[in-house]
Amino acid sequence: MRNFPSVFKLLILSRLISAFFNPIDDCDEVFNFYEPLHKLMYGNGLQTWEYSPLFALRSYAYIVLHWLPIAFIPSSFKFIAFYALRICLSIVCAMCEAFFFRAIDKQLNSSIARNYAALSIFNVALFRSSSAFINNSFSMYTVLFAYTCWFSNALPLAVFFIAFGSLCGWIYVAVLGIPIAIDIFIRRQRYLDFIKWSLISGVITLVPLTLVDSYYYGKLVIAPLNHIGYNIFSKHGPTLYGTEPWTYYITNGLLNFNIIYPLAIIGIMLTPFIDIWTDRRYIQSGKAAIPYTMLVSSILLWMGLLWMQPHKEDRFIFPIYPLIILAASICIEQFENFIPRLVRLIKLKRDSVLYIRSLLFYSIIILHGILSISRTIAIVDGYSAPIRLLTHSNTTRTFELEGDRHLNICIGKDWYRFPSHFLLPQKSQLAFLRSEFRGQLPKTYSDLKNATQLKDNHFNDANKEEMDRYVNLNQCDYIIDHDSENPSELQPNYSQQSRIITSMKMIAPSKRSIFRSFYVPFLSVRSNRYTFLHLLKYTKFVDVENK
Repeated sequence: MRNFPSVFKLLILSRLISAFFNPIDDCDEVFNFYEPLHKLMYGNGLQTWEYSPLFALRSYAYIVLHWLPIAFIPSSFKFIAFYALRICLSIVCAMCEAFFFRAIDKQLNSSIARNYAALSIFNVALFRSSSAFINNSFSMYTVLFAYTCWFSNALPLAVFFIAFGSLCGWIYVAVLGIPIAIDIFIRRQRYLDFIKWSLISGVITLVPLTLVDSYYYGKLVIAPLNHIGYNIFSKHGPTLYGTEPWTYYITNGLLNFNIIYPLAIIGIMLTPFIDIWTDRRYIQSGKAAIPYTMLVSSILLWMGLLWMQPHKEDRFIFPIYPLIILAASICIEQFENFIPRLVRLIKLKRDSVLYIRSLLFYSIIILHGILSISRTIAIVDGYSAPIRLLTHSNTTRTFELEGDRHLNICIGKDWYRFPSHFLLPQKSQLAFLRSEFRGQLPKTYSDLKNATQLKDNHFNDANKEEMDRYVNLNQCDYIIDHDSENPSELQPNYSQQSRIITSMKMIAPSKRSIFRSFYVPFLSVRSNRYTFLHLLKYTKFVDVENK
């Protein structure tokens, strides 16, 4: 594996770029992960209904796990803690991918491993998921480790990482362990070993998880069971937060994987024929290698599970992102193997084989890289304004003139763009102004020591609006707001009655177009509509309550 150090360095570089430039594109990442972490570290933050002891759907143990590497950073440098955590996540992701690359080389062949490395380094899907502080990304890391161990014949560890990823991260990831279980149970017939490894892995993970969660909630809590209970057996379920048509994951796949998405589909379809036509030996044990069909079956299992659910989200596919790239890599390798037959069929010189294979490989890699970079630039350019706005305010010491007084930094229609208290000054609190949104917003954690244990009755599991979330406009010191083309009484453009401190350009809501989804020099700027996200100093007295 002479290429391993080079691949690892390139992956580290690619993922570190993500740590610094990847925008937060899902408010769930902020309110269900960054905010509880900020509460545990610095004493204040926003609490969602899922962290209420009445429901206890989320795990504080998962938050504590991410607290450990940045626990030494004081509150005066908390915006550094934000980036430090993203750097840690990016490095862990790069390590997982690098070892997965090595396992592919060992279990499959160097050609598929080369394809995987070349495709993953620039892939926009991995750029977006690698540094995200969200359980879906954590599950992707653990699946990568589990499949690396499976490919390397370290079966006890493969079982452990599936258990760890599903219990500590996202319970549904257990589905991705089915191919591993079938391999151990049916192909290897190690029934007792599998049961033993599963029980040990479950105990090692679930016991500390339950102890930590029960401590923070003040009662016995097994968060994964509560999560399943709500999503599957409750009368509400996740459909409260929107539904999407069956085509959602097709469009999403094309945006995140562009030309290699159809290649991955072809790769999955080819795997049964590969298993029939090829004779592979497993290097370590002498047993037959894991069938290709079994390797990619997890994609079908996962997508089948997601397609059945009316509530669909981009982040739900995170755990199988690397497996999609693996399926595309298998497809490319099969195309390359077909080239010698094609050359003989059309009676070209044998010297043409190497040339055509190189042309095919580099054409796919370069086209995929260009489209991925174009998509990445479009995302960073259009959606990173919230992080850039508050990072700029921290680095330029915008709030220092306020001294040590407490600040209310308010947000209205842009509530879902808030990038967390990590990017606000020390003595400050986010407050919500009422807008047209009629769902349930997070609530400020209590200042009491047992804040995580309080059974506040102002939470519900039906996404109904709670009126105690809002403040009056006159209570605001600063406002985060963007200029809208269609202001209303509840959603005015606050920049018209406030002093603009800092502004960042961001893309305005509009119909999706190719130039909005992919950045094309000159054409994207001309085609897209932009607005500005402002940090405003509120100075005007308004004798009207925020209705």
